[in-house]
Amino acid sequence: MTISERGVGQYLRYAFGAGAAVHAYIVVGEKLHVREMLKECALVTMCHDHIGDDCEACRKVSANEHLDVITIPSDGSKNKLTVADIAFLVEESYRRPVDNSAQRVFLIDATDSVSGVGCELWQNKLLKTLEEPLDGVYIYIGVTDAESLLPTVRSRCQILKQSVLSFEEVKSALMKKSFDISSCEMAAAMSGGNLQAAEQILANRTIFEMYRLAISIATEMTSTKVALRYSAQLLAHRENIADALGFLMLLYRESIVYRLAPELRMLLRLQDTIDTICANYTLAAAESCIEKINNAKKDIDDGSNVAAVVDRLLNTILETRYICRR
Repeated sequence: MTISERGVGQYLRYAFGAGAAVHAYIVVGEKLHVREMLKECALVTMCHDHIGDDCEACRKVSANEHLDVITIPSDGSKNKLTVADIAFLVEESYRRPVDNSAQRVFLIDATDSVSGVGCELWQNKLLKTLEEPLDGVYIYIGVTDAESLLPTVRSRCQILKQSVLSFEEVKSALMKKSFDISSCEMAAAMSGGNLQAAEQILANRTIFEMYRLAISIATEMTSTKVALRYSAQLLAHRENIADALGFLMLLYRESIVYRLAPELRMLLRLQDTIDTICANYTLAAAESCIEKINNAKKDIDDGSNVAAVVDRLLNTILETRYICRR
């Protein structure tokens, strides 16, 4: 059975309150957000009747300090689940709660573990625990596609899938939390319809620095000398280059939308920026820049030299800007 909820946490809170919660769930979401979705599930499970802001259980879960919330693989850099990981879960599931709680929660990040060698082994190892869970034990399996799990695993779990909000819904929800309108627009546009992701963007000042850098590249990069400066700034924040490139693509896309279907534009508070891009880039140039940025992102993901990719991309954007004007 699949439950599609705009807020997975909201559904779980209702389920626990109504006594309808089950012991095993498959949580489906985008890979980038699965771990945060799993944490939200842990928060609700440990404190579904939460009524205040000074909750010790919530603080511990949020800080990854709760001894009865166990995440596997425990090493964030480890990608693949193993039979040993599940054996550890099974053993721990028989232990009593130790951190002033009545539940033990197991969060399984399986986003990289549902294909390849060993994928069926760890799932089969988990089956008995899913089928005969002890009281107070809750298991959440995070994946990007529930169908990638074995049918025997799916049949023993309820599936929770985060549905996508519209841009306006995310923006409106953010504005109710007193964020400024311009920041709400940018975060909503880059969130992929996920309110939680948008809130994380707003909480990360570095991401907004990369967004501002993208705006500067799209409006002020006029020569190879300037491009070198921007390249150095991007490389100074290597871990956030994807944020800058993603927003740069959005800016060029907005410039196209503004000229062809203005009623669909999102970044209303950046209209001056979009006007400048429209003046500097023809429709063909903007479309070409989007393609070049997308290719650069793929090259970086595939392990290409980041400095070489960034230098080549910025110079290509410059060439495209001027060639398409001829």
